[in-house]
Amino acid sequence: MNRTLYSGIAIIALMLGGCSSTSTAPAAKKEVKPAEPIGGQSAVFYMYQAARQWKSDAQIMTVENMNMESVKPVDGKFGAWRATFVSLTDKTQRLFTYGVQEEGSIRKGTYSGSESTYAVRPRVFPIPIQKVKVDTPAALETASKQLKPIIDKNPDQPIQFMLEWTYQTPNPAWRVYVGSTVSSSLGSVYIDADTGKFLKKVK
Repeated sequence: MNRTLYSGIAIIALMLGGCSSTSTAPAAKKEVKPAEPIGGQSAVFYMYQAARQWKSDAQIMTVENMNMESVKPVDGKFGAWRATFVSLTDKTQRLFTYGVQEEGSIRKGTYSGSESTYAVRPRVFPIPIQKVKVDTPAALETASKQLKPIIDKNPDQPIQFMLEWTYQTPNPAWRVYVGSTVSSSLGSVYIDADTGKFLKKVK
């Protein structure tokens, strides 16, 4: 073999060696964007779509925020909400939940519980979806003006929401309250879910 042949073999060997080598650099991790909380009105619309598939005459009875460790509430928005819908035709009710991400028993998206009998309560009324025109951030802005002294004195207490229509208000209302539960709240106000106006203040 002459020198030219030896040189050609050497070049081919180097090329093959280069092709067989693999990179040991770690793959870049994809950045996961944190889930954002959602307002009560938006969550209701998601749940209502599922409720209408359950019963075509589905109406809202109550809506409540749910607290999540991984998604902190911001300005009346939460990581999860739950709502009870009723069918007056069939006298049945069903609980629906909407979450922006998984956490414990909360799933991402909309899902429902089992169906049960709906017992009519004379002073509690079903809410048509058309009556829910005000979202919780707007309700909080109005309610905060009434609850400011309580909020200022109790900065560590949560501010929470319940949509309901009882004998206490002429229209469906967001009940905005300070505390862990409605019954133990330090104060609460009703904000009209249809107009956004302040209705009344209660304990």
